[in-house]
Amino acid sequence: MKPHAVVTSGRRAVWAASLLAAALVGTAHAQSTTPRVVRQAFDVDPGWESFRNRLAPEKPHQVKQDFGYRSSNFAGGQQAGEIGGRVQRSAAAAFYGLKIEPKSLDDRLSASGKLAVASAEGASGAMVGWFHAPPPSWRTPNSVAFRLDGNGGKFWMFYEYGTRNWHTGGGGAFEGDRYQTTVTPPFPADGRVHTWKLDYDPEALDGRGLLTFVVDDRHYEVPLEKGHREDGAILDHFGIWNVQTPGSELELYLDDLVVDGQRYAFDDDPQWDAEDNHAEYRERFVRPYHDYGYSPTAHAGGTPGEIGGVVFRDEQPTYYAAETARLSLDDELIASGKLALLKGASDSGVYFGWFDSATKRGNQTPEHEQRQKNYLAAFVEGPSRVGHYFRPGYACSDGSGRNASETSDAGRHWPIVSPDGAQHTWALHYRPQAADGNGQIEITFDGQTDTFDLQPGDRAKGAAFDRFGIFNMQSGGHAVEIYLDDVSFSAQ
Repeated sequence: MKPHAVVTSGRRAVWAASLLAAALVGTAHAQSTTPRVVRQAFDVDPGWESFRNRLAPEKPHQVKQDFGYRSSNFAGGQQAGEIGGRVQRSAAAAFYGLKIEPKSLDDRLSASGKLAVASAEGASGAMVGWFHAPPPSWRTPNSVAFRLDGNGGKFWMFYEYGTRNWHTGGGGAFEGDRYQTTVTPPFPADGRVHTWKLDYDPEALDGRGLLTFVVDDRHYEVPLEKGHREDGAILDHFGIWNVQTPGSELELYLDDLVVDGQRYAFDDDPQWDAEDNHAEYRERFVRPYHDYGYSPTAHAGGTPGEIGGVVFRDEQPTYYAAETARLSLDDELIASGKLALLKGASDSGVYFGWFDSATKRGNQTPEHEQRQKNYLAAFVEGPSRVGHYFRPGYACSDGSGRNASETSDAGRHWPIVSPDGAQHTWALHYRPQAADGNGQIEITFDGQTDTFDLQPGDRAKGAAFDRFGIFNMQSGGHAVEIYLDDVSFSAQ
């Protein structure tokens, strides 16, 4: 095979040989044509094409957190004094909690008390339980808690946990699997007092672990998923924190707490730890207002300069991309780079790779009804119990194609990307002659490599690409905050 032609953009000589080597592993099936690879260091603004990637609401969305110790008595304690107040959903963390000696999923946990919810706007929420401060994201790793979800004058309750590596599980305090279809009525947000108890027994179910939640006279339980207790958690606080997706306010109060055998009546201010629990600021994550493109930051590594930002799952199209020659499923395609995922709410995700600009701009069909057309890309997305996989996908010009499921064709789980800001290396290599001529996508993430075959006949159906960059998943959801740097990609 001929050597790959390379065009370097930016002032830095940025490419480590290992990254390019990872992208070029297994070239025996590659085409005889020589792909032209562009390397972009983003030392300066590359001037890539922007389409609906910088949107701003007409009226800024304000966040106001106002919770902690109160001298009031809404939760029905024997004397005045309680904790709570107005908690607002926001992408930025806020908490008020008792600092404790660190516990884990090998420890027995028990908490109980009284609860009153005075108001609950639509799309509001708050968390109560054990956590690791500060809570970094939604869903919350390192936590055992119950959640209040406001729904306009009423609320639902959930009980859940998160491990150190972002695995989650739990259930709802209602009959059935989904509150949208349950026959159980929601709780009215009318200030009435409820009793609750949350227990975790690590030795239950032959050491698998069992989470139990009781509210008033209703009893619920859920076993930990296999392997989740072993994954562990670090719990160093107990208290209240906000659900970290943008939203509205919920007003709640807690009193007569018993946490792991210790009673808290709140007759006086306990002076618990706190962060931004009395704060006002402008929300940066407001659906569907994307805010991504060139950035002078350095989250993904190296010197300042990268691309990325806040990208929502939304039915309307958006992208930020470089123009390429007209490419197809008959061309060998290579890309690699660095990335960092800073935020990743449930029901969020993003693509980056090759696509057709005209197709993308004109696409008005939600992705849950019909897949996008004309793309070959990596995507960061996954179920809430896992977080976000790094995996491949493609679509032909007629909409056929497929995105990878949770496992590769070899049965291995795709790499998981945690929204913790860690820096990763990645590579994507499409070989049209591989898999008996059907075409194959190879993914490498932090040195882990696996493959994904195109379905028989899809390569013949064809696809057209004229851009390489970031583009959104066109299905309603939440946002990721992601950054890419030192990106290399086939452009011709």
